[in-house]
Amino acid sequence: MKVLSICGSPRRGNSETILLEMQKMFREKGIENEIVLLREKNIERCHGCVEFCNHNPGCRLQDDMKGIIDQMVKADAFVFICPNYFQMPPGLFKDFIDRSNIIFNCNLDPNIKNKKSVVICVGADKPHETDVCTNNIANLYCRYVSTVVATKSFQTKSELKGNLNDVFENSLNPDIKKDIRNLVDLLIG
Repeated sequence: MKVLSICGSPRRGNSETILLEMQKMFREKGIENEIVLLREKNIERCHGCVEFCNHNPGCRLQDDMKGIIDQMVKADAFVFICPNYFQMPPGLFKDFIDRSNIIFNCNLDPNIKNKKSVVICVGADKPHETDVCTNNIANLYCRYVSTVVATKSFQTKSELKGNLNDVFENSLNPDIKKDIRNLVDLLIG
């Protein structure tokens, strides 16, 4: 089994920290896991040229999205993770969402909807507020590209106040490792 993890954080922070912990857990179970850091990729914004992608098996923009889409087609399951920006994913992740529509729009992977996914968002808001972002991704995007088996929101201290990468150390997520292990088990089970 191969799990592809897509990290939509524009910086090295809590989202990536969680993915690295998940990657250890996947490896313990003999599961291949590859992490794609969108911030390291060149992804242009969607130009809305549906007259092209509705009639061609791909996108006219030549950037790193083609490689990411190829990875998605080859993967068996997904982890989508990003920070919560005003109850929405950051622009970087939104660009990825918009551009990956060709997977289902062009029927590049007829089995895409049968692939399992987990959606995680991280933010300084209370978890029920960050859940809005998590649910937006799960309900508005993942319904086209996967079967969501779990969603989870984790709370951090404000990164704007210098509390960087504290998701495992703060007292806001007392069961975080257990929660992450549960997500891993749901995804591969």
